[in-house]
Amino acid sequence: MKNEQENSKQEYSFITEKIKERPKSKKKIAIEITSFVAAAIVFGMIASIVMAWLTPKLSKVWEEETDPEVITIPRDDTDLEAVFTMTPEPIPTITLEPVVNVVEKALEPKDYISLYSQMYQVAETAKNSLVTVVSVSNNVDWLNNPYENQGQASGIVVADNGKEYLILTDKSVVENAEEIGVIFANGKEVSAVQKKQDGNTGLAMLAVEHQGLTEEEKSQIQIVTLGNSKLLHLGTPVLAVGSPLGNNDSVLNGNVTSLKSLSDTEDVRYPLVKTDMPGSLSGNGVLLNLDGEVVGIFTRELSAFSENGTVVAFGISELKGIIERLSNNLGIAYLGVRCREVTEEDKEVYHMPRGVGIINVAMDSPAMNSGIQNGDIIVGMEGKEIETLRDFENIINGCEPEQLLTITAMRSGTDRYVEVRFDVTLGVMQ
Repeated sequence: MKNEQENSKQEYSFITEKIKERPKSKKKIAIEITSFVAAAIVFGMIASIVMAWLTPKLSKVWEEETDPEVITIPRDDTDLEAVFTMTPEPIPTITLEPVVNVVEKALEPKDYISLYSQMYQVAETAKNSLVTVVSVSNNVDWLNNPYENQGQASGIVVADNGKEYLILTDKSVVENAEEIGVIFANGKEVSAVQKKQDGNTGLAMLAVEHQGLTEEEKSQIQIVTLGNSKLLHLGTPVLAVGSPLGNNDSVLNGNVTSLKSLSDTEDVRYPLVKTDMPGSLSGNGVLLNLDGEVVGIFTRELSAFSENGTVVAFGISELKGIIERLSNNLGIAYLGVRCREVTEEDKEVYHMPRGVGIINVAMDSPAMNSGIQNGDIIVGMEGKEIETLRDFENIINGCEPEQLLTITAMRSGTDRYVEVRFDVTLGVMQ
């Protein structure tokens, strides 16, 4: 059998066959190319849809992983003398020009119109830094029927931490709100969340995420410029913008009438900028100088205590530390006392020690809980001597909530003052 197979191979060994494939027709080639292109298109469409769906989510994850930038607000010079005693620049050589005869001309109505138009243009330019804050909260009436309560106030965009726009507004409007919305100058309305607040000044910080805004909308938002209220003087022209008359988008113009009053706040008293502009008890907003810089902030609570119904604001220079802390979502330390300096007359007549006298201790405050009483005179804090209100306020401003603060005071005894010490855990005023 084996031999027969070998003989068969030899017999047909001269025959060789190569199978060749039939050439593809043009129609088949066209079909294959069309199928390939169609598959590529479908794949591209699917990839585009997946990327469009996935990109925002990945961006959100990346943004969440990225820490927001720390906001830093430069402080104004606390010593006004330093501002006016700086080394003067060399006086340039004066070249006398030909004398020009000046002809006095009485102001005409069109001149006043031009002047006021320029002033109101300052307020118009500042609108991109102003927002309307809308809050919604649910309540029940005395018959236990539910109803919705809405509040509205002005706010200003004070910072951008890379992830959020930070907006300073009136605490009374957003307190206990279940929903908070912000309407920008271009009409765009987005939701906002409340961060920290300061019950002493009545200010609260809101945050609006970048993700809710388009690039064009973000380009229209302007961070407000904080000026220097220490450079104000009597008669300085100012504008009140926001809602000084109780309704949004209202503007007033006037002059500074007083700079010597202080706020009746606990722990730290703030200089007040009083004006001759008649405002509303429900008004809030900011004071602008003619350069468009914010030189004061007024809240509804502050407006309600105005003696003659005029606009009264906190000077912006003393609020910059608070704005910086609130922007970085940090609370404001709270002790809960009102103080005054011991005067030379107090020392001579009543033999009081040098320091800061307590004139009121707030109920349920950290100060009261630690045993501090009215009439105590604080002479030391954290091992440092306290002689003036500025000494006291500087230490309080540098403290953190929940910090343990050591206070040394003198308390009046039967025939002399005796030293008492307190360890106070600072809180946060809501």
